[in-house]
Amino acid sequence: MAKSPHTPEFRAKVPQEYLDGVGSYDYISAKYSIGSKTLREWISKYSIYGIAAFAHKSGNTSYSSDFKTMCVKAVLSGEESVDDIVVKCNISSRAVLRNWIKRYNANRELKDYDPKKEVYMAEARRRTSIEERKEIVEYCLKHNRDYKESAPQISKACV
Repeated sequence: MAKSPHTPEFRAKVPQEYLDGVGSYDYISAKYSIGSKTLREWISKYSIYGIAAFAHKSGNTSYSSDFKTMCVKAVLSGEESVDDIVVKCNISSRAVLRNWIKRYNANRELKDYDPKKEVYMAEARRRTSIEERKEIVEYCLKHNRDYKESAPQISKACV
């Protein structure tokens, strides 16, 4: 998911205007061309966490499978709404939680996030060819392995 194009200072300034009584949700939403749901989320997060809620983080936020399951069950049980859980648990966006719910409802496992930066081609020391990528995928399928875990070993062997 794309990171916000707005600075943390901007995302803190907008809710502060609402809290200071400068205008209604609709007025501030229109003034800054921000969706009303996004504005409500910003206001809720800002009220709880202050500007820290909007601090830019390097990389993606890591959530455990237990945390994901807890959040999904809270929404599906009717205990809390998606918006409430996003704010209360400081999840990066509603879309993240909605994707967890889709995976959960499709009986797909909610896994721990385990980034392996060395696998991503943008940061690789050399480019891999289509043939090398096919070899990695075939290896993974044959040995029931994870691509992110297998790619570094196979790429080193190909050098």
